[in-house]
Amino acid sequence: MKKRFIAGAVCPKCQALDRIIMLTNHLGEEHIECISCDYRDTRPQQINSSKLSQVDEVGVIKFRPKG
Repeated sequence: MKKRFIAGAVCPKCQALDRIIMLTNHLGEEHIECISCDYRDTRPQQINSSKLSQVDEVGVIKFRPKG
């Protein structure tokens, strides 16, 4: 199994920062585990696109020059 830390991830169970690892097996299935509290979860293989939020627009910020 291939193990990788997920930078900046917070454990949903114990709230520990930077303690989540992702495990990938030989079939390409991904699982996450917390090395602090033994929380485990399986990453879904397919994402239902109807549940994803849609991006409306990107705002543009214009700064005025000093002076």
